[in-house]
Amino acid sequence: MSKIEVYQTLEDGIVKLGVKIHDTQANVADLLEAWQPLCDDETIYKAYGQNHHSVCKGCPNNCCNTAYVIPDLISFRQIAAQLQKTEPELIEDWFEPDKLALGLLKIKSNPCIFLQEGICSIYSLRSLICRFYICSDLTWEAEKLIYTIAWSGAAATQIYAAQEGYLPEPAPGGFTSFDRFFVELVEAYRELPGVKAFLSAEGYQDIPLQHFW
Repeated sequence: MSKIEVYQTLEDGIVKLGVKIHDTQANVADLLEAWQPLCDDETIYKAYGQNHHSVCKGCPNNCCNTAYVIPDLISFRQIAAQLQKTEPELIEDWFEPDKLALGLLKIKSNPCIFLQEGICSIYSLRSLICRFYICSDLTWEAEKLIYTIAWSGAAATQIYAAQEGYLPEPAPGGFTSFDRFFVELVEAYRELPGVKAFLSAEGYQDIPLQHFW
């Protein structure tokens, strides 16, 4: 039996994805291994995909065109290494300057700076929020697990960047409602075990899922 099972279920007439964790020692890398095949699985219902059952690659409704992405800390470090940039260089070249002035690490978007000819140029390194989003409805339990992990990773990036002195003092004003939501989320998550696991981890395999349920 695999450590993690992803399945489809019908709730109130809506096809949703659920997650069953069969091994309490499973980690985030195990979840990603179970999740990744969904992107190319034409049996999975996708709300915005062609005929609702297409693969994600080359989707004409590409979510990367408008996504608000603050990368998780593992992805942030891996992207810097792949591009052979120091972390401050990565922030200067690839993150939105207006958000940086507010102390937020948002990847340049509209479309995402890493999107080239409709394809993600850092696909194997993309952030958790990108990995987990496949425009399918989730059960409440799966949604809570997925987004707690993704936002914990993003909060860890913010905390790490502040600790390293990469972020300026936030300029007054200019925050959107989502900016404020994320700032408040970072403060709420700061002391959670999952965030601390991201801060000390070298890879997703070092982050136990038990911190997030």
